[in-house]
Amino acid sequence: MYAVVKTGGKQYRVQKEDVVLVEKLNANDGDQLVLSDVLMVGDGKKVTLGNPLVNDAAVMAQVIRQTRGPKITMIYKRRRKNSRRKQGHKQDLTLLKIIDIAETGGSKLSPKKAAAKTTEKKTKVETKPKSESQSKVVEEKVKKVVKAKSTASKTIETKTKSASIKPEIKVKTKTTTKTKKTTTKK
Repeated sequence: MYAVVKTGGKQYRVQKEDVVLVEKLNANDGDQLVLSDVLMVGDGKKVTLGNPLVNDAAVMAQVIRQTRGPKITMIYKRRRKNSRRKQGHKQDLTLLKIIDIAETGGSKLSPKKAAAKTTEKKTKVETKPKSESQSKVVEEKVKKVVKAKSTASKTIETKTKSASIKPEIKVKTKTTTKTKKTTTKK
């Protein structure tokens, strides 16, 4: 059995177990979808034509993956004008595998969603002390660290204060006068 299906503005002749590359469809990898725009269904000598679509016919397909087509390069050139432009494009495509073709009962077909991929989030686990004595030890260590930081900041402050005091230096300048000798002829 085969069918002619319309999707993405194009028509495709498909059979069961065919793999077809069509214009991008909004679905995830592994999802099943129903293509209900069936123009023709054929089975040997029996052919059913639609006007424009076959009533209650559908094609069940599964998304293998979302992909992109080959790069197409367009070059625009205007002769004798020193004008050239180069532009590239890759079309978004969807790779489908045809699962079933239904001549009747297409409205009853229900697509299945693929199992959602689970992503594990890493969380930071804080360990709590098991007893009161351990909690006291932890508190003492924290206090020591705080004291050490405060004394270090005090010593830094005193160093900066002493460095800011600068002795005054007086510079004496010498003033000299130059006399210009003139020579005149008599």
